[in-house]
Amino acid sequence: MNLFKELLFKFYSYKFRKSQKKNIYLDFSEKKIKDLYKTIVSQKKIILATQVGRGGGKWLVDIINHSKNVSAFGERNRTEEAIFRYSCSHNKNINLNKILYLIRTEALSDWKNSNTSYISSPYFSHGIKILEEKLKPDKFVIIVRDFYGLFYSLTNKSWYKENPNLDINKYYTKVPDLFLDKPNHFYGRYINFGSDNRIFLGSSSQIKIAIFMHHTIKKIYEEITKIDKKKLAIFHLNEADQNYEYCNSFLQKLDIQLNIEKKDFLKLKKRTASSIENKKINIESKDLIEIEKIKNSYEYYLNKIKSFS
Repeated sequence: MNLFKELLFKFYSYKFRKSQKKNIYLDFSEKKIKDLYKTIVSQKKIILATQVGRGGGKWLVDIINHSKNVSAFGERNRTEEAIFRYSCSHNKNINLNKILYLIRTEALSDWKNSNTSYISSPYFSHGIKILEEKLKPDKFVIIVRDFYGLFYSLTNKSWYKENPNLDINKYYTKVPDLFLDKPNHFYGRYINFGSDNRIFLGSSSQIKIAIFMHHTIKKIYEEITKIDKKKLAIFHLNEADQNYEYCNSFLQKLDIQLNIEKKDFLKLKKRTASSIENKKINIESKDLIEIEKIKNSYEYYLNKIKSFS
């Protein structure tokens, strides 16, 4: 049964990925794109979104794409977005022009047929203030999820199963050989955790996941305190899950009108979320006390972010 569910999910997920619009501006020069964006952004809308991860971002994108006059997608340029987060975690604003160029080209492509461009990525988590200053989005959506729901999901996705010989205090300009086939698994996961770097490297995969979650939600909170609160919209996955009324009300805050009936809305989740990925897993008894401590820190910042709702 699990194999059938997995195959069915892969089929629906494939159809979802195929819905991504083509970026038609990639051959334009950086200056041309910057000038075009500056001209058009005052006439159109751009919404950026981020999260710790595994928080329903793809599902929200799918819902938004069932609204009028909006183009939405997430992780459009995964590796470059991961490099952006990695660099920001080390306080290095390196290759900013590249990620800004890509986001601008995506928005311009969306605006060819829509009034609103919605661009989502968990990799924006460490650079919210930079993106807000450089791109002037109309709204910044922050997607949040309860600790254990996210923890189980990341564990089921086999985060930190490898045991690389890395010094995460060091800023790597070249992706390590182990991650050449999936560089975002390095740049997106082995970010700088500051004073917890030593603990991280000596911990189990489950504690590593908890450390990642805590530091990322803390960074999101720190970043959103630096921008205009009127630009923020907080999406609570636990409240929103299969909740038509909640999602309809949330989209209205973004000036987006949901254009789908409830019965069809309830079918969308199977395209972007699998029950297999969210199944509960056992936590090693030796790790449970430490994970509970980290959970308390995570929830502190989660509640701080929720207060912006």
